[in-house]
Amino acid sequence: MHTHNAMLHYQQQMKCVCQRPGLHAPALVANYVEAGLKVARYYEKNHHTILQELYLRRTFHELLDKMCDTLVHSAIRKQCLAQLYKPQLALKRYYKTHHCIEKYFMLEREARILSHEFNPI
Repeated sequence: MHTHNAMLHYQQQMKCVCQRPGLHAPALVANYVEAGLKVARYYEKNHHTILQELYLRRTFHELLDKMCDTLVHSAIRKQCLAQLYKPQLALKRYYKTHHCIEKYFMLEREARILSHEFNPI
């Protein structure tokens, strides 16, 4: 499956109600994150830095959105919180490389505030 389509596929699956979310949530969220990071790596290799940042931020914000959405099953919300560090570290590396670490600090602050406010654990 093409990685762009994979991101959309996993994003749609995170919206639906799983029959066994406790078993499926870890793989579902991990696959979504991996698809987003693969797309960002592809654009990094082809020197499309704006698209690289876009997909890193999209993955990061999608996890934040699912974590904060009380209509999403708690197993998926917990996995989103547990795996938020992956796109966050990729964004940190991206912003350090491009000398705009202030943007990363704003994202980190947003994640900290939202994780305290909407902690699914």
